[in-house]
Amino acid sequence: MSKNFKPAYRKQKMVMSTSVKVIIILLCVLVVTLLAFLIKIILSKALDPNIVYPPDSIAETYAADPRTEATEAVTDPEEQGIKVRAIDKTKFDTKTGSLVLVNKDTAYTLPQSVSLVNLYDSLHDNFSLASASEELAKDAYDALCKMCSAYAERTGYCPIMVTSGYRNEEQQQAFYDNYVVNPSDKEYVELPGYSDHHTGLGFDMKLYEKDGSSYSYGRYATERASWLVENHKYYGFIMRYPANKGSFTGIEGESNHFRYVGVPHSVYITENNICLEEYLTLIKNYTYSDPLYITAENDEYCVWYCGGNNVYVPKNEEYSVSGDNLGGFIVTVKL
Repeated sequence: MSKNFKPAYRKQKMVMSTSVKVIIILLCVLVVTLLAFLIKIILSKALDPNIVYPPDSIAETYAADPRTEATEAVTDPEEQGIKVRAIDKTKFDTKTGSLVLVNKDTAYTLPQSVSLVNLYDSLHDNFSLASASEELAKDAYDALCKMCSAYAERTGYCPIMVTSGYRNEEQQQAFYDNYVVNPSDKEYVELPGYSDHHTGLGFDMKLYEKDGSSYSYGRYATERASWLVENHKYYGFIMRYPANKGSFTGIEGESNHFRYVGVPHSVYITENNICLEEYLTLIKNYTYSDPLYITAENDEYCVWYCGGNNVYVPKNEEYSVSGDNLGGFIVTVKL
């Protein structure tokens, strides 16, 4: 009986061993098949040119999408609705306009076409005069009146006193001879023919209080007149000779000399801490097809330079043209 049992046991053991092997083989085949199928899917997706994978960053989105690049690059006023027309530059005078430059290297004589306003004859309620002979160009006078009215409305009183407006060459010579005592004084006053006062757009000022006291427009005065410091740019005025711009202006610093350049130029110059010389150099980089955009309070402007034979102006939008006294013209468009 022992002999009959052992062969039966060995046979059963052999049958179970074969079944396990078959199952293992089938499982291996199944796994290999699934792996091959997954690899095929992954490879086909990776090679599909229509797949758009999520970018690693926003910067990658702008760099990779040519449609975005095209949108960002659009600066042509023609494409944004500003249609321009060319006018021969001889129709304009490079010596007229609020952006004419006068300094130690650039002479200037006021054209006869520019009208001056006698400030005594047209005295405004909210500023005073050092003499009855003070004059300013009409654009500068109008802006001064608006600024002084706003000053008085907000603070109750405007202490501005105009001490020196327009000067011709003869008047500038007399001022120069009287002012220059020491060689160092030449750093603070221009020679006749090279003075910003010749434009009629600049004036010197000091603060004149109700009690009769007056102050030069220096550090102490600016503290007392903080509204003026913060807001003169919105009325078209700049400080013509900042203390740290003597290498550009030729004047080492004159805090009491204001110059009318008009909005939005006054806003851009003041907020970017540059002087008029720097601004006129910068603006030469902008054309009607790639203008400089400036925001002044709630208004938008674009500005461009014309240095060739034509001045390009908008066909439909409000605009102004100013010469720079250097042979070029600046076009300003209110959007």
